[in-house]
Amino acid sequence: FFLLVVPQSLVIALTSILIAKAYKESDASIVTPMFAISPILVLGTSFLILGETPSILGVVGVTLVALGAYVLKSGAEGDLLEPLRRLWEEKGVQIILLVILIYSVTANLDKIGVNMSSPILWPLTVYTLSSLFMFPIMVRNSGDWRNKITTDWKPLAFLGASGGVAVILQMTAIKLTLVSYVISIKRLSIPLTVLLSYLYLDETDEFWYRIAGAVLMAAGALLIYF
Repeated sequence: FFLLVVPQSLVIALTSILIAKAYKESDASIVTPMFAISPILVLGTSFLILGETPSILGVVGVTLVALGAYVLKSGAEGDLLEPLRRLWEEKGVQIILLVILIYSVTANLDKIGVNMSSPILWPLTVYTLSSLFMFPIMVRNSGDWRNKITTDWKPLAFLGASGGVAVILQMTAIKLTLVSYVISIKRLSIPLTVLLSYLYLDETDEFWYRIAGAVLMAAGALLIYF
């Protein structure tokens, strides 16, 4: 168990740093759409690592979710191909692609870890260790970290608790079904965010691009379900 959990914790700490660096190097509008390809990569890695073989409808569903996420995130910025064009010139996009490749492997290791322990013990151990690995980095790079924690402890506690529940639910789902399906369904948070932004924040820019992406993702989710 610990031969798997320690490397997984180190990788999570490393990817957290890489994600922050990617957003520092490049605009979020260019970096974020690249996450849409992760379900496609997981289709391949879950077959190689776990021997998981989704149905034809499942493969089409995963592809539609990935395509919809990409259209929604990049099309809203006015140019569907811009993130791909930036791949060879934007360091942030290259970094996030590395992160996505790493995630396509670690998502499968999560299933192995959950099957070895439980949907609660595995993430609790992994994220506790990764936090310990990250602590010295935080201390070194955030001179005022004590004051920040003291001042913002309520939102930090809420984010920690809600994030913890979300991870446990994800690990439970991974135990029950294919990893590629779970990673795809996670992407449905994107159209939900778009809808809430439209209803409560009056964000209407490029709304039809967003609707098109959301419809593709919903169709993909239905195919995965059936």
